[in-house]
Amino acid sequence: MMKFKSLLICMFGLVSINVKAQSEMQTLFGKSKNKIQSVGFYIAPELSYGQLSGTFAPIAGNSFMLTVNKKFAIGASVLGTVRDRNSTTTRGHFGGLKMEYTPKPDALVHVSFPLLIGAGSMSNNYGFEGFDRRGRYDNRFEIDRNGSFVLQPGVNVEANMFKYAKVFLGANYRLAANKSGYYTDLSGFSSSLGLKFGVFDYKLKKKIKETVEPVEEVK
Repeated sequence: MMKFKSLLICMFGLVSINVKAQSEMQTLFGKSKNKIQSVGFYIAPELSYGQLSGTFAPIAGNSFMLTVNKKFAIGASVLGTVRDRNSTTTRGHFGGLKMEYTPKPDALVHVSFPLLIGAGSMSNNYGFEGFDRRGRYDNRFEIDRNGSFVLQPGVNVEANMFKYAKVFLGANYRLAANKSGYYTDLSGFSSSLGLKFGVFDYKLKKKIKETVEPVEEVK
């Protein structure tokens, strides 16, 4: 009877260990690839030269991004033409949600693929620019209140300068359309040069506690 009891206890112990080992879902691509191993954040000021209203103009902007596993980034980006009071050219600004994928972020030189989804608008000279009768400078603009939906995919070539800094050179095409479905003056090609400052690889340490239940020896 005692031998039968000890056999049952051993069998129960083996079954419970097997159940605990298989409690985590098994996936096709393995366990480690589906876990968040590191997070980070960075800011990315950039200067672009791109098409607006059929002409090229300087565009400055900044992005604020959060990263996951160094490869995926999501955040917000805002860009606009550099203001020049002596210029009468059309000005524009745009921004929105930005996502970025970097296949090999640890390589010295690597590529990334940014995508901007948002909105923008244009502003044109209202017809007067100069000093009024009181000696004050006056520069009136009218805003395109219809606005435009903006979709801007691109590709960047990046280089790791330091642990907390990168430099990138990119090219992208901005596709902008209004509510009627017509392409607007915001559409066009642009090239960019920028920097990334931040923490790109803050590792998450997870402590796994294993509990072992001792089995009493039956004499």
